[in-house]
Amino acid sequence: MEQEAGIRKMRRSRKSFWEILNRVTDLIELLITYHPQGFSVLLGEAPEPDSREIHELMNVGRSRLPDDFIPTMPNLETEAERIVYDREYFDKSIELAGGWPHVHLVSKEFYNADSRMWSIVMDHVKFVGNSKSRYASRLGYVAARYSLAPRTVTKYRGEFSQKLAEMILMPPGDGDNFYLIPG
Repeated sequence: MEQEAGIRKMRRSRKSFWEILNRVTDLIELLITYHPQGFSVLLGEAPEPDSREIHELMNVGRSRLPDDFIPTMPNLETEAERIVYDREYFDKSIELAGGWPHVHLVSKEFYNADSRMWSIVMDHVKFVGNSKSRYASRLGYVAARYSLAPRTVTKYRGEFSQKLAEMILMPPGDGDNFYLIPG
């Protein structure tokens, strides 16, 4: 009986980890894709977005969803309610990531460990955006700038947010310089 409870708890914690990882990944993706200084915000070089900016970021993100996507968002009547909801959702994601100081610290570690990948992804966001095929010449520009194949640049861009989210949520291991999530 106790063993079954332990197994159920383990399953729940695994599911929770993946939910948290997806939420933190989405937060990073939202910042780097739609915030004008998203990379600087992650590094702590620009101020964190305020409630109005968060609402605008999330609205842009929602507007890019497929037409048949049904959001799991409560039915909110007023713009003020939507702003508060977006702020609370964003703040909860930051809390799950360990708070802004932790996000800044790990982002700096990631930047220092792989500044080339960081720069490639920044240039991809700047010159190519979210498109995978429409701006092939822009993708080619970024690839040529770093002497890489366009496919490699696209791969780096696709992996960046989840890789950073994994680092943010990673407990320290033997020889790692990563920090535990506070709390």
